[in-house]
Amino acid sequence: MQNIGFSPAEAKAKVGDTIEWINKDILSHTATAQNGDWDVTISANKTATTVLKRSGEVDYYCRFHPNMKGHLTVAPQ
Repeated sequence: MQNIGFSPAEAKAKVGDTIEWINKDILSHTATAQNGDWDVTISANKTATTVLKRSGEVDYYCRFHPNMKGHLTVAPQ
């Protein structure tokens, strides 16, 4: 997260992987999955993690800045 955006905005991973969210902005952000799989709040200049539990296509966004959007393709293990 930098300059009010996710970078990269699209990524691939697999079930069991740990996603590390790195917030390089001076504002707090969230990584909120639209399907309810996760909702992580990341304070300014901090990191947080999420372990992927289900496969599928996941769109996510920041609840504080709804124009921040991303897409994650999660493959089975």
